[in-house]
Amino acid sequence: MKATVYLIMAMLWTSTLVYAQKPNTLKKSDVAGFYITASDFSAGKLTMPTDNKHKGDKIKLNQFFISPKIISIEQGTETKFFKDSIFAVHLTNSKNYRFINRNPCLIADTSSLYIYTYKTTKTVFHTSGQHRRSKEVPVTYYYFSLAGKKAVYPLTLANVRKYALSDPAIHIAVCNKFTTDKMLEEINPETGNFIINEFVPKIKN
Repeated sequence: MKATVYLIMAMLWTSTLVYAQKPNTLKKSDVAGFYITASDFSAGKLTMPTDNKHKGDKIKLNQFFISPKIISIEQGTETKFFKDSIFAVHLTNSKNYRFINRNPCLIADTSSLYIYTYKTTKTVFHTSGQHRRSKEVPVTYYYFSLAGKKAVYPLTLANVRKYALSDPAIHIAVCNKFTTDKMLEEINPETGNFIINEFVPKIKN
């Protein structure tokens, strides 16, 4: 009987957790357009999925944060945009999301390196007496790319040194200032920019 009660409690807890982690849904009107390529994004060239001037024109988001594709219907013609192939989706709230491994990553800073953030949760386990318990904690993953380039890398010192610091003098200066991966995630509260994105241009100048 006790085992049955524990099983029911576990099922209820799991269903509550799944519901709590379910991302906010978006309406088709929340999508302003797509940046098909990295160069389109750099140039501010927005591709509109539909002109909404014909009967039946619409965007099918297919669970924006889950499905691998968005479908645009224009004058009865259906076009599939796979999220990993689009450089970014531009929303009406001015935020841009790039899908990295199908995860919706916010384009958080483009002042030097393009830096992306992906906020989610992870399960952490701990032992209390004879019981092993788990809880969900928030976690943010960071990525970067070079301006105008498609390739994306985790934001680590090793990757920044390898892909973004070709100038030896800048390489040494960055290595002296940023000594841990965590330091690369620091943001200037006054400007909202990542500190590394403010530091590198100063060194170049």
